[in-house]
Amino acid sequence: MDRNESIVAKGFLVKYNLMLSPFPRWFIIFTLGFCGFIKSIRRILALLSFSSSMEPRSQVFDIIRYGIYVAILLSRCVIVTFGLDWKAFAAYIEQLSRLELEKDVESVKQIKRERKLKNWFCFVSLLSYMMIMLTSPVNRRRSGIDLICETFVDLILLIAHFSLVHLIIDLCICLNVAFQYVNHHLANFQINSADPMLSELRSNRLFYSCTIRASQEAEKFARHFIAWFYCQFILFNIVNIVDILGPNVETGVTYGLFMVLDIINLAYLTVKLVAVNKASTQGMEDLYEISYGLKSYSLQNENNLFLNRMLWQNVGFTFSDLFLINPNFITSLLSFVLTIALMIANFLYK
Repeated sequence: MDRNESIVAKGFLVKYNLMLSPFPRWFIIFTLGFCGFIKSIRRILALLSFSSSMEPRSQVFDIIRYGIYVAILLSRCVIVTFGLDWKAFAAYIEQLSRLELEKDVESVKQIKRERKLKNWFCFVSLLSYMMIMLTSPVNRRRSGIDLICETFVDLILLIAHFSLVHLIIDLCICLNVAFQYVNHHLANFQINSADPMLSELRSNRLFYSCTIRASQEAEKFARHFIAWFYCQFILFNIVNIVDILGPNVETGVTYGLFMVLDIINLAYLTVKLVAVNKASTQGMEDLYEISYGLKSYSLQNENNLFLNRMLWQNVGFTFSDLFLINPNFITSLLSFVLTIALMIANFLYK
């Protein structure tokens, strides 16, 4: 079928044909790459001209904060320039379009409902970050052309960042619905004559295989940016917690608001990432029960092949292909951030 008609290709900020052109790649490279590099250079210059009139401990922490900020910006420049595999993104659409989810009414309703929520979430988050950034104490100390240039670059970086997050969330939504589509077929599997059952089992296994391949391509596309997203959360929120516990109330409130937004965004993205992994194995019990009514060897073999693939439980998004993103990973992440932040705060403010 025409990929333009697939519901998988209708959740992007621009048209499907434009998404497969060099436009999104160069847009991300120019905004997050080039503009991010410019901001990194400005931060490096600010770091080099850093005042030495502060208390030694506070000075060390502020230098560390600047260094972390520069490292995060530069690493994002590298990842969006070299780490995003746009060929894998095109292959994801090709594979998932084979399921023809637009023909299933419930799948279409769920995708549209979750896309509306995604659009509102990204829009409100973007506005919230902009408002806090524009009213922050650091921004109020700037004036003239420096304020205009810095604000303009910050807005470009925020818009580009959320456009990429918006895209990754859409991948998760479609993959989750695709797995639920297969699970629904397994839950309503009819035990009757051998030939129709064999045909339906093979059809469901083919759908499952296409969804698995689509998830692998989506993971290949986004794996390094997802790893960066979690790393920047760790680093930023360690220093944010330290600032919150510091003596400067106004700065602490600003960074506290940033941290709350970071946690909300991380939670929403993580829920979508984890949902793909969970949905990929939800049909296991139904598939096991189907085996009770299978008499012929060909049916049992087909069912075993399907069940064995589900038992791998290796479907989903990873942290740079090192391990799957799951609730245990998030719990460990938050515990690590809080522990390190309290240690640094205890050293600075004791």
